[in-house]
Formats: sequence, C-alpha cells, structure tokens
Amino acid sequence: MITTEAILLRRREMRETSLLVVAYTPDCGKVHGLVKGVRGARAAVPWYLEPMTRQAIVLYERRRSNLGLISSFDLIDPFDGIRRDFVRLSYGTFCLELVDQMTEIGDPHPEIYRLLLSVLRSLAEGADPAAVARFLEVHLLQIQGVLPDPGALRLSPGGRLSLERMLTMRWEELRRLALSPPVAAELRLKLQGLLDGVLERELRSRRFLLQTGCERGIDRPALPARSAA
Repeated sequence: MITTEAILLRRREMRETSLLVVAYTPDCGKVHGLVKGVRGARAAVPWYLEPMTRQAIVLYERRRSNLGLISSFDLIDPFDGIRRDFVRLSYGTFCLELVDQMTEIGDPHPEIYRLLLSVLRSLAEGADPAAVARFLEVHLLQIQGVLPDPGALRLSPGGRLSLERMLTMRWEELRRLALSPPVAAELRLKLQGLLDGVLERELRSRRFLLQTGCERGIDRPALPARSAA
C-alpha cells in the first residue's frame, strides 16, 4: 500500500462501475490504477475524478501487473483557474498529454511531478499559457536527456536568450515568464521538432491548439465555473 499525491492525466471507463485512471505521482512516477464502484448504471463519474486534478491517493500495487488498485481519493486542488478559461484549459490538456507520452509506467521522476505541478499552478494563476507550455517542453526534454545545447539549435539571439532563461529560472518564477510573439513562435517550432523526434507521433492536444487558434493568441470565451457538489 502506498499513500501519495497524484495528478490525474486521463481516465476511461472500465466494466460497469469502474474507472481506469492514469496519474503521475512523485513516488511511483506514472501509474495505472483501477477505481472500483465509482459509477452506477446511470450515475455520472464524480467531477472530482476528472483529469487535471491534484489528489492524495491510496494505491495498492499488484505483483506481475502494471495495473494497481486505487482505494481512495482526497481532492487537494482542482485548478479551477484553468477550468474557467477555454485557452488555459486547452493548454492544460496539452501539458497532461505531453507528460503522459514522455513518461513510462513505474519510472519515478519526482522532478517531473514538481514540474507539472508548477506548470498547472502557474496556468491557474494567470501565467502566459504559451510560455508555460514552452517551459514544460524545455524541461521535459532536459530531464529526459534529449535537449541539445542551446548553441546547437540555431536560434535567434532572442530565442536563445529566452531558452537559457527558462533553463536557469526557478520554477516558482514561471508565472512571470513572458515571450514575444516571434520568439514564442520560433521556440514552438524548434521544440516541436525535437519532441516529434522523441515521440514519433503527433499529440492530439497540440493539433487542437492549432485548429482552435489558441497558439496564435486568439481570444476565446471563458467557460462557466464549476459548482461544488
């Protein structure tokens, strides 16, 4: 039995009353957990089990299986500041998918958990969504050991300076990070090329960002606030 924090990355229904949850934890890395008895025949899944929530969970690991059993959840942070805004929600979804695709089950990296937590907090508190996404991309590539030296990326002086700043700044300062539109576009294309080489697939959430205009800074309507059950 392991008691740990977790950020829910995604979920899907299993059987009649169960859920399969994929979460990232500081202690175990990415985990797959079965949650039993959370759905009735006609009842909706409780909103607090949605992706992009920070939880305290109790996880029972199984021998010879990557699928554990999650017996309890205790909501810590729903990141409401993200959920009320279409653009922030779209970028938050991208961040979850990126972490999901860049990590393996049972390979703990506490720094990735802290990184994702800092990113979601910054999005919820009003940070520039595009700058936050670039920050996450840079640090995931660095943690995985596949980020080239900034001098080898053939960036403009402004792009190289911004990249070096992202690599050296404290994560707590992320909410103050801002990128000019030309630098943001340059870094997005350069980092996307690096990530595509690692993942060998296109992220659906990235395509959604482009299709909806979020990456171009087009304003979108805010989503209604969720009322607590």
